Amino acid sequence: MKILEITYQHRRDFIADFICEGCGNIERNKSGYDDRIFHDKVIPMKFRCEKCGKTREDLGVKGEFTQTKYPEGFQV
Repeated sequence: MKILEITYQHRRDFIADFICEGCGNIERNKSGYDDRIFHDKVIPMKFRCEKCGKTREDLGVKGEFTQTKYPEGFQV
């Protein structure tokens, strides 16, 4: 799963639409947290597609770098 579009963000919490790189399934309004750990570890390893059941790690997809809204360590 990768972020297709962030539809709402308040501080570091966000709601986004995600797309599966394997089957193209779009999952809408999933919540997330805008920091490096979430983008680099949680999404690739824990976000499983509801349709095909695979994660980015299962598919062997190397994710692109996703910029966070605020720099790491910045207190919001």
